[in-house]
Amino acid sequence: MANTYSWTINALDVYPSQDSLANVVYNIHWGLTATSSETDEDGNAYSATSIGTQIVEAPEADDFTEFDSLTQEIVEAWLEASDMDIDSMKESLDSQLLEKITPTSVTLSLPSQDSPEEEVSPEEEVSAE
Repeated sequence: MANTYSWTINALDVYPSQDSLANVVYNIHWGLTATSSETDEDGNAYSATSIGTQIVEAPEADDFTEFDSLTQEIVEAWLEASDMDIDSMKESLDSQLLEKITPTSVTLSLPSQDSPEEEVSPEEEVSAE
């Protein structure tokens, strides 16, 4: 089972103005999705997602990227360089995928306890009214 991982950047919290810089990112709202090479009976790949936020340090003026110049790759690099334990997150997602693919527990409905109904002839049905 080979899993691939992808980041989703859901939102960025910014300070409108900080140290003469505009729209300074200080918090990233992210999602990390693991997708399995295994598929279900309908041909859909199994996936699991973790979401969270990560605070980023204030930038130095000479190392500042204007908000309008930010890209997915830049923000992903900030996440990858952060103090988050990304390896543990990936291991957790891998475990979730494994549980989906080969569940160790399932939920079933209670089997019907009704006895089969007796067939009623049309004549009996009319007389019963």
